[in-house]
Amino acid sequence: MTTKPSSAPWADEPFHLITTPSTYLMDSHSYVHISSEMAHAHNVLIRGLNSILQQAPYVPTSTEKNYNAQDVKDLLFYVKSWTKTTSHHHWLEESFIFPEIEKFSGKPGLLDGPKNQHELFHGGIERLLAYASTTTPEEYRWEGVGGMKEIIDSFSKHLTDHLYAEIDVCLGMKALDSAGLKKTWDQAEKVAQQSGNLGLLYDIFPCVLGTADKTYEGGNPFPPFPWFIPYLVKYWFAAGNGCWRFNPCDWWGKPQPLAFIPQKL
Repeated sequence: MTTKPSSAPWADEPFHLITTPSTYLMDSHSYVHISSEMAHAHNVLIRGLNSILQQAPYVPTSTEKNYNAQDVKDLLFYVKSWTKTTSHHHWLEESFIFPEIEKFSGKPGLLDGPKNQHELFHGGIERLLAYASTTTPEEYRWEGVGGMKEIIDSFSKHLTDHLYAEIDVCLGMKALDSAGLKKTWDQAEKVAQQSGNLGLLYDIFPCVLGTADKTYEGGNPFPPFPWFIPYLVKYWFAAGNGCWRFNPCDWWGKPQPLAFIPQKL
């Protein structure tokens, strides 16, 4: 479980977080490590989605009392960053991680299931990205036809079902050679990391850092960024951008109260 910052609603709901396999599987085989790393990454996406669902309803729109255009602008940038983080994660899987694991296993199509599941929510993610990128604060709506809630509801169950199911797929890799699987995973991760660019530090990195709860289930080191990255992000790349107050954790992975919840209004 997580160390919640208060009794108020937080980013561990409405979609439940994934239990890390290493907390209940006492097995040195590398499939446990891979499954656990994937669970951490998926929980980042789930916390980001939950943070949007928990807070967006309480950001006043242009027709409501206490409307602040900057609050809406920040929310839309946060949503855009979350969609980019989610899409980037699945692009890395399909481009680097899945092909290498299938090649190592000698079983083409081993990961067709997760790849096919991507198609179930990809369109919704793209639609949300377009909405967050092109909607002005005055046009933004949470409720109603064409509102942001309707878009999220169209794909969120498909997405979270996939995030849960993919962990089971990773757990099924126990039949593969442990050392070879670990080497393949490490190589794929290294290539994936090298595919990054400076632009990620303005949106994807801050989103990951702010949704990676390092207190979860007693503590964990995810994401495995160099020690200086949180400082670099906080004091340079994320500096002055109010959207990051929507993050459920601080830059060092400690849960913090959500900025927009009923008690705050």
